[in-house]
Amino acid sequence: MVKICLSCLFFRLEDRYSGRCRVDRGSIDPQAYPMKLHQDHCDRWQDAGQRYFIRTGWLKKQDRP
Repeated sequence: MVKICLSCLFFRLEDRYSGRCRVDRGSIDPQAYPMKLHQDHCDRWQDAGQRYFIRTGWLKKQDRP
């Protein structure tokens, strides 16, 4: 699996192109979570498992008319 934000446990989708990184959850305000693109990555990546496939399914559904 490629270590991108879309497949990271801490990533929360916001829209079709980006989301918020919640790796510092609990230590910063939720509104201050940094925005990331789906293709971005960092050294604190953790596998999201099945959630990755749920996210990709949601993204594919957004592209359909």
